[in-house]
Amino acid sequence: MDSVRHDESLQPCIKEIIVVDNASIDGTGDLVTHKFPEVVYIRNDRNIGFAAAANVGMSSASAEFILFLNSDTLLIEGEIVKMLGYMEENKDVGICGPQLVYPDMRPQRSFAYTPALLFEIIPGSFLEFVFPKKYPAKRSTLYALRATLEVDSLIGAAIMVRKEVLERLGGFDERFFFFLEETDVCVRARHNGQKVMFFPGTKVIHHQGKTVGKNWVQGRIEYNISLYKFIRKHHAFTYSTLFEAIRLFKSLLFLIIFSIVPIPLVNKRMRRRYIYYFKLLLWHLKECPDNAGLRSELSSC
Repeated sequence: MDSVRHDESLQPCIKEIIVVDNASIDGTGDLVTHKFPEVVYIRNDRNIGFAAAANVGMSSASAEFILFLNSDTLLIEGEIVKMLGYMEENKDVGICGPQLVYPDMRPQRSFAYTPALLFEIIPGSFLEFVFPKKYPAKRSTLYALRATLEVDSLIGAAIMVRKEVLERLGGFDERFFFFLEETDVCVRARHNGQKVMFFPGTKVIHHQGKTVGKNWVQGRIEYNISLYKFIRKHHAFTYSTLFEAIRLFKSLLFLIIFSIVPIPLVNKRMRRRYIYYFKLLLWHLKECPDNAGLRSELSSC
């Protein structure tokens, strides 16, 4: 919030600032209402997930453009107005995203490919190496890309959307509790004739991973829950069944290999990965329930 307030170039463009609180227990409400009285503060009585919370915020917004920001982002003074100007000049752009950077200004991956069977069979890193022009996302983490680029999807930590486009699409799909809700809306926007653009001329600091935090394993399970919902929504039954079978096979293969050769498990990161694949296998055996990811952690708090 401080970074929004201190960006003087942005102040004439702001119609309202809306904070949607998903039932936090860290004193966010008191902090916002006392330190930022100009903010429209909306508190949900439970954690309804990112997509549903974003829709709550959208319904309260009245501006032509809505900037969705995760709580782990910081604005850099003078940056957002560049992206706003770009969208004002390009009426066919429905959704736009900046170059996300770490606090030391190293670039982060800021856009993504639409999940597909191809990426389950062939690692994305291999495709990026062999076909860098067709799959350029890795380049955005190696050095800041300068050219504005039409992309499949944006990383949802910071995205600017035309409100009328989002309303036409019916908002974010609330079946996605966390992860891929922005990919889904980007896909639907493109199908609706709107461009989805990566705009590297604007940079936003993103403390990557802070949102999921310590619940990494449950976060990865939640990603799989959203991933299967996405594939089932956008593809035929045969495609989605094959997709899920391949992911199940990969998790089983990983567990078998590292059960036979357990030496790498002395590494803390590999142990965590082993636990993840073990829980992912159990999740498949339980027929992929919706409540096995981050929601299971929330309900136990």
